[in-house]
Amino acid sequence: MIVKSYAKINSILYVLGKRDDGYHELFSLMHKIDLYDWISIKKTSNGLSVKTNIESLNNERNLAFRAAKLFFERSGIKPQVAIEIEKQIPMGGGLGGGSSNAGYVLRSLNSMFDYPLGDRELFSIAEQIGSDVPFFLVDGSAIVRGRGEIVEKIKCCTENFQVFIVIPDFSISTAHVYGKLVLTNQKRVNKMALTVGGECNIRDIATRLHNDLEQVVLNEFALLKKVKERLVETFGCGLVSGSGSTVFSIIGSEVAREGRLKDFCLSEGFFCKTVKFSE
Repeated sequence: MIVKSYAKINSILYVLGKRDDGYHELFSLMHKIDLYDWISIKKTSNGLSVKTNIESLNNERNLAFRAAKLFFERSGIKPQVAIEIEKQIPMGGGLGGGSSNAGYVLRSLNSMFDYPLGDRELFSIAEQIGSDVPFFLVDGSAIVRGRGEIVEKIKCCTENFQVFIVIPDFSISTAHVYGKLVLTNQKRVNKMALTVGGECNIRDIATRLHNDLEQVVLNEFALLKKVKERLVETFGCGLVSGSGSTVFSIIGSEVAREGRLKDFCLSEGFFCKTVKFSE
């Protein structure tokens, strides 16, 4: 079995407060984008193994390994698969690569072994692995609440829109960003900015991009502030995804202007690419 493990962006991210369990209460609108890792899963007689093309990830702390291990423990199936991951999503960029791998491994193993676990069990495992992992158990876009465990799939009209992503050559620690965050105890979230009748329109979302973590990131990384300014100047919008370091714009007809930014990325040594939204 070979599957694509898609990256994500957060077009809306509110941090509503600190929970009693130490995690933060979130409200986010998340989307999959057409940037992905490849995952290959084969049945074997040699137990469970997970290998990637990045040596530092080849250990039992790898989220995909943890997902597979928990899947076999919960299902009672003998763990006999070899998982290989070709990483293409940059690490530490706020694109959810490791969480995506874990989510797609859970989905794929459940399918490969004829669905021994129900949705509730899969979401329980995903929540145990990481806050972003449950999102990757559904397709397309979703509103995510709680610490990430409450996922409400939502239909988003993304036709004729793409995402221009800029990924610097450095990563940012999510824990570090949350540690620097000054909570404003904001309890009100403008849900009307997100949905109308259970749907979201990317054209409207592009005018309401929001990330409570962004100011922490821009205060500490002047270069990312410069990137965002260039995106806003060129496309009319820009936002740090999650805790960074990726900055993105949602673009429609403005795609004709992307050449200007690609020259900038080249001069700074950044990776940049225009990608579609993904289901």
